[in-house]
Amino acid sequence: MDAAGEIFADQGFQAATVREICARAGANVAAVNYHFGDKAGLYVEVLRRSTCAVQEQDARAMVANLGPEAALRAMIFGMCGRMLASERPSWAFRLMAHEMASPTPALETVIAEVITPSYCRMRNILGTLLHLPAEHDTTRMCAHSIIAQIIHYVSSRPVISKVWPELQMTPEQVNMLAEHIASFSICSVKQLAKKTR
Repeated sequence: MDAAGEIFADQGFQAATVREICARAGANVAAVNYHFGDKAGLYVEVLRRSTCAVQEQDARAMVANLGPEAALRAMIFGMCGRMLASERPSWAFRLMAHEMASPTPALETVIAEVITPSYCRMRNILGTLLHLPAEHDTTRMCAHSIIAQIIHYVSSRPVISKVWPELQMTPEQVNMLAEHIASFSICSVKQLAKKTR
């Protein structure tokens, strides 16, 4: 998976070859067909991994029985923990950037299985806090604002490392960022809720 992630991230789905991936991984070419069906099946699994799909399943259960404010905080901490962890493969963001620039059919699968459920869960929580439907534009914009804060620390790492070199994404620093994003977002949502109420 790591060998495939690196090659797909560097070359994109079309240019990458199963032979090259297997050579880097020290695996037999037949293993791809056996485990994933074909290159497209392997790519879907790598893309799922880049979006932290396995951890996302655990996160669904974690917020299920919490009140809306605690659930939103738990979601933010979970997303930060998964996306900003120093042990997250370095190819994960590059792969998603490649996918955003040249979408493949695999993106639809990952959107349906991973991104949409998380997005809907966040909108439902925010809708409760805002006294608005989950489909309301304000609810959606709040969700996108929260997600954007987290994505900033992922996508801007090369710049952040220059302007804030002390930020090494240690577990303590990731928790610090999560706490800031959660507190900042919840405060903003509460102010908006006064207007929508």
